[in-house]
Amino acid sequence: MQEQPSRKQLLSEMENLRRELENLKRDKADLEILLEMSVAHADEILETLQATSLKLDESNQQLKAEIQERQRTETALQISQAALKVVLANTIKEKSDLEILWNITTEHGDVAEDVLYDQNIHDPLTGLFNRRYLENFLEREIYRDRRSSPLSIIMCDIDNFKQFNTTFGHQAGDTVLQKVGLLFQKNTRDSDICCRYGGEEFMLIVPDASLEDALEQAEQLRQEVKNLNVEHLHQLLGNITISLGVACFPEHGKTSEQLIQSADIALNYAKTSGRDRVAVAGCLIPTRESSPKDASRS
Repeated sequence: MQEQPSRKQLLSEMENLRRELENLKRDKADLEILLEMSVAHADEILETLQATSLKLDESNQQLKAEIQERQRTETALQISQAALKVVLANTIKEKSDLEILWNITTEHGDVAEDVLYDQNIHDPLTGLFNRRYLENFLEREIYRDRRSSPLSIIMCDIDNFKQFNTTFGHQAGDTVLQKVGLLFQKNTRDSDICCRYGGEEFMLIVPDASLEDALEQAEQLRQEVKNLNVEHLHQLLGNITISLGVACFPEHGKTSEQLIQSADIALNYAKTSGRDRVAVAGCLIPTRESSPKDASRS
């Protein structure tokens, strides 16, 4: 049979239960206090958590932006590096080309100077000498030993040239100038100087030629131009005629300016006398008879 606990034992058990009950009461009181504190500070804790969440969000967005910016920077750097390689390659090539050009220029400097000089004294459209070269040449010829041999000049103008430009266009007019300039080159001596004096005006310096020789040459040029057939874009441009003025040194001028002015006056007389003719400075009588026509020079 099981023995009954003694009084002492029961009292001891009861004391232990009492202590445990007091401990539970204290724990309950502590929990109630903690609960009250938690409830009292719940809003603050929530706000703190929300603020922390926002900061984490902002930090995350900033980090993403920094990552994207870094990626863009790296891409731009790669592109710049590729472009730099291209520039470097081009620079190396240009340097090589410049070295080749420098070597050619050094070895053939005289040729380059001749080309530049040739471009400077010729009319780019017709290939004839330009006005500046002609005036310099004529000046030298007149004052070279005061010329013991004759010297004549022929100034000519394409008749009604403005009509070619108006009717067929300026490119057709350029074609006319080129064809007339080529005809002059083919029908003059090697010693003659052919020049495009300006616009549709041409001038020839004829060294060692008397007035009669120059008149004969001018008449020949007039006939050759009159027989010229010029096409532009497979279209005939019609008859082309020229008027010419002839002057001889020193009869019609003792300086280049006077000689050119005399030839110009003769040319103007040929134009106002009906065009398609040769006139001589001084006498101002055209070599081909006709009745005067329109007095305008064109």
